[in-house]
Amino acid sequence: MPTAGERAGDLSDLGVSIFNPCNGSNCNIAPADRQQFSGAVIPTAQLSSQAQNLLKSIPQPNITTATGAVPNYAASGSGIVQSDSFDARVDRYQTDKLHMFGRYSLLQVDQTAPGAFGFEAGGPNFATTAFAGAASLRNQSLSYGVDYVIRPNLLADFRFGFFRYRVFVNPSGLGTSPAKDAGIPGLNLDNYYTSGMPRFNLTGTGGFNFGYALGTNSCNCPLNEQENEFQWVGNVTHIQGNHSFKVGADFRYAQNLRVPSDSHRSGELTFDATTTQGPNGGGLSLASFLLGQVNSFTRYVSNSTEAAERQHRLFSYAQDTWRVTPKLTVNYGLRWEIYFPQYVNGKAQGGFQSLATGEVLTAGENGIGLNGNVNTALTHFAPRLGIAYQLAPKTVIRTGYGRSYDVGVFGVSFGHNVTQNLPVLANQSLNPANPWLAVFTLANGPQALDPTTILASQPKGKTGNPLLPNGVSPNVLPLTSDNNMRLPTVDAWNFTIEHQFTPSTVLSVAYVGNHATHVTPGGTNYNINQPNIVGFGTLSTNQRRLFFQPFGWTQSIKYFSDDGTLKFNSLQVRGEKRFSNGLMFQGNFTWASAFDFANDYFFWNHDIDYGRENNVRRFVFNLNQIYELPFGRGQKYLRNVSRPMDYLVGGWKLSGIWLYQSGIPFTPSYLDCGRDEDTGPCRPNLVGSASISNPSPQAWFAVAPAGTSGTGCTATSAATRELNTNGCTRGPWSRPSAGTFGNVARNSFFGPHSFNADLSLTKGFAITEKLNAQFRAELFNAFNHVNLGQPVATVDASNAGQITSIATLSQMRRWQFGLHLNF
Repeated sequence: MPTAGERAGDLSDLGVSIFNPCNGSNCNIAPADRQQFSGAVIPTAQLSSQAQNLLKSIPQPNITTATGAVPNYAASGSGIVQSDSFDARVDRYQTDKLHMFGRYSLLQVDQTAPGAFGFEAGGPNFATTAFAGAASLRNQSLSYGVDYVIRPNLLADFRFGFFRYRVFVNPSGLGTSPAKDAGIPGLNLDNYYTSGMPRFNLTGTGGFNFGYALGTNSCNCPLNEQENEFQWVGNVTHIQGNHSFKVGADFRYAQNLRVPSDSHRSGELTFDATTTQGPNGGGLSLASFLLGQVNSFTRYVSNSTEAAERQHRLFSYAQDTWRVTPKLTVNYGLRWEIYFPQYVNGKAQGGFQSLATGEVLTAGENGIGLNGNVNTALTHFAPRLGIAYQLAPKTVIRTGYGRSYDVGVFGVSFGHNVTQNLPVLANQSLNPANPWLAVFTLANGPQALDPTTILASQPKGKTGNPLLPNGVSPNVLPLTSDNNMRLPTVDAWNFTIEHQFTPSTVLSVAYVGNHATHVTPGGTNYNINQPNIVGFGTLSTNQRRLFFQPFGWTQSIKYFSDDGTLKFNSLQVRGEKRFSNGLMFQGNFTWASAFDFANDYFFWNHDIDYGRENNVRRFVFNLNQIYELPFGRGQKYLRNVSRPMDYLVGGWKLSGIWLYQSGIPFTPSYLDCGRDEDTGPCRPNLVGSASISNPSPQAWFAVAPAGTSGTGCTATSAATRELNTNGCTRGPWSRPSAGTFGNVARNSFFGPHSFNADLSLTKGFAITEKLNAQFRAELFNAFNHVNLGQPVATVDASNAGQITSIATLSQMRRWQFGLHLNF
């Protein structure tokens, strides 16, 4: 957090030179021509009054011993979660041949959680909540089923299902206008959708972020969403000899209404060190913030809350389970999946972006259907094969292969893609022509935008539809050359051997693998208008964008692509002791290898983004057990005690869930990326070994050592870790040449392991014949183990390699007591 001195403009304690981006009223001065702020102090007259007002809403540092860029603020807190659920089921045995059932379920979950800087200022979420804001979720499901025995070897069944997902998410401080109150125009525009604290993101050394947004505290807020799905399923099973044939059909109708804030509607403002860097680097995002120079900006803007998608899906299959011999069973089948193109619920309730012509194709206008004229693909066939063979009386081997399809993530083939385009919604995206420029100042605010009317003033393209305006980031669907949808596809296979050692003990060892194609790199989308690194330093950022030359677009373009792949291979060992002698346990060990592509630079160079999949751990071991304590009536000990004594000592169970996981992968970076590149990943060169013998929270890996000189480094009067010039080498790290990426591989380093044990002690009481109770004492993280978060990955930062927080969703020891009544 900024100290009192830093808030007043004195940034000398951060040890970085800062430069004035302005000469009088001209704030477009190139870094080579900028004047350095003497002593790294910004004159009071140049401090942004808006920034000063915003700083009043965030707390002062509270770790008095921290200096410089070392984290100087600690906060703890928790959220409140209230969960209620209800289930009702009716079964009717109509005749020996006809059975029916009906079921209704409801789940209501409400959550509120503050950010680290309080409810209004927001800021980072706490690890125990992984969220800040207020959320309300309601799930409802209804199902009806009937099965009928036509004859002993011919059966039919039918199912109807309905599911509704309803969620509201809001920032804390809903209805307030902190940005407007601070003097920033054009952000807090109403009392609901654009209310609350915008996201202010200060990057790099001395940086921090506050407000509400997905990137700050996982708050997609405000969010108003309702999904409905209706499902009709019918199956017929025919048993003939050693074959069991089965055919069926599954028809689904999906509805989706989503009014989101993937980019916070009151704005997401980024401040970068490049805005105050000089001829040889330097610069601080905090200096850019204090000067009110916004480096980039994004927000969602819409007037409609009714635009929704619809989709029909039809699946059919045929399969046969063939018992070839008493020891060999083969299951094979084929599934045909048809996903009809999504369509919107009315004219002008969605838009389809054409990259070929640059036009926005408005649904229901100028010959564009409500489905965007997308064709239906009829080629999604999914074969399945499974084999089971009894190798010995107590040993079985199983193997299988199957293909499956998916609708994709976040609107690839259905969801909220086309209803988050013009003319419904505009994702305003302002980026500088060169990385060191500002897009606006806090005093001026962003330019206004009306998604409903902006297309009317746009020139027309080749087919008579309006061209996408500059500064609006569209969503683009992945389609084949014949305008069909191509779905994410997964081919999966496995081989398992299982052996029963005793009547209650089983061990299995399995190889499980899969290969996914037509998936989106990075999981959701990538910017297809990202600048190429080629030409950096000679061409402007915009000149290196793919769509700048033909259409003048400088904004990001979210391409929901289908050109990524994923590989997963694993060894899975499972052991189980079924309940006997009062003891049951089950344990699983997984060794996993998963590689995919990120979306940092995928469009221009796939290989740079290849690496271990985010958040996939190499080793995971979990064990769960239940042990009935052998005390009380009918047990091994104290079996003849009196009834009152049995109430005290009998009926106790000790249960536990034990989990050990290896670390999550991460990628090192370095400070002065903004001077060497304006696109792609930020990675240094690794020129030695970064391993250390005893990693600790103070030093998790070998970082750039502090010094006044180094191989190829610019000499300094004070010791620094900074790789302060291209080719500068300190320890195992070296700064790459400008316009290049470093050689350290994506996700090639690993964070701390995780260990957790949750234990519970329960006791049952028979109060009457129809009434019984259960007392539960539950202990979470029983051994109070500190599960550490990820280390600071910036190898030349002042706190490089240090771990300053616990892992997301981890917690320290917590007791919980409960009493259940059953009647």
